[in-house]
Amino acid sequence: MNEIEIGSEQTCVPEPDYTNCLISVQNGSNLSYDYFFEDFILNNLPCVVKNVSLDWNCSKQWVKNGDINYEHFIIEYGDLEAPVANCNKLNFNAHPKQCMKVKDYMSYLSSSNKDELLYLKDWHLRRLKPDDIFYEVPKIFASDWLNEYAQDNKEDDFMFVYIGPKGSWTPLHCDVYSSYSWSVNIVGRKKWIMFPPGEENKLKDKFGNLPPLFDSKTYPNVKYFEVTQDKGDAIFVPSGWHHQVENTLDTISINHNFINGSNLEFVWEAFKNNLSSVENEIKEFSNTPCFVSQCQRMLKVVFGMDYTAFIKFITYIGEKRVQQCHGAKLYSFNKFLLGINHLKFDLHILIKILYQIQQHPLYQSDYLIPDEKNNVEDMINNIKVLLN
Repeated sequence: MNEIEIGSEQTCVPEPDYTNCLISVQNGSNLSYDYFFEDFILNNLPCVVKNVSLDWNCSKQWVKNGDINYEHFIIEYGDLEAPVANCNKLNFNAHPKQCMKVKDYMSYLSSSNKDELLYLKDWHLRRLKPDDIFYEVPKIFASDWLNEYAQDNKEDDFMFVYIGPKGSWTPLHCDVYSSYSWSVNIVGRKKWIMFPPGEENKLKDKFGNLPPLFDSKTYPNVKYFEVTQDKGDAIFVPSGWHHQVENTLDTISINHNFINGSNLEFVWEAFKNNLSSVENEIKEFSNTPCFVSQCQRMLKVVFGMDYTAFIKFITYIGEKRVQQCHGAKLYSFNKFLLGINHLKFDLHILIKILYQIQQHPLYQSDYLIPDEKNNVEDMINNIKVLLN
């Protein structure tokens, strides 16, 4: 098993500074977890990491003569279904999706004439084929509460395979929950356009909507980065960094969204902002008995989690970290074990957010059941004992 540790006892996340930021390129062959955590994850700065996937099984099996191995996909996964987006159409700045059998998609992808631009994406292949170890989570991305929680509780994960032809693309967006994400190219090439947090506001129309694609000629005073991602490269996308992506060659990538102690405050802020937007949208019903519950239903649709789900998520992680501090050998991705400094850092962040949850109007109201409030208070007390 691999232990992941940070060198010093961190207790907080520094205020991000994007004034003079650049996108660094690192060599994954000799990149330590501690260095990556301190310089990039903790500071919410993007990074390209070379030579990440060269020894993965999929890098050998999914690629043939430098191209996609269509036959392998048809034999191994042909009868599985996957979501496929139509890049020729837009519906509320998103591409409409349909389900296709993988063998049918591979037949489309290998053909020279394509009437439509179809992009297989958000495919939960790891969940569908749990015994097929086609990749390993890179150690630098091992602190991943979102997928740790999903795997432990057998819920939907945030681990995806993307396969798209040259020219397929993903519209300008910020990742779900304002999470981090990482993407590794198995074959092909992508072009990324990335915006430091706040720059996206310069792109919004009078209704607050973003364009599906950024054009530097239309928006000459916007700070952005253009990044090329080649075969074997990983890209780390920090919280709140809007981005759009185009496949400039036929490309396969593996992608994760993730949350950990370094971006939990970003996620909490995004949660509150989305809740405020929902409440404002139906404010004319604020005096009705069902206003709070209706806001929570809407929040779950637009943000992905409601208030009780967010509390359940972080108290679960908190309980696991407490047990780990007491010596329990509880792993993430079945192979990574947190060191003591890392555990304490997670607990410092968790108790900070739990205190803020207690101050939230929903906590002060009768919305939560007593057991949910007790879980929050018990978790605070347990963490305080360990940190004192």
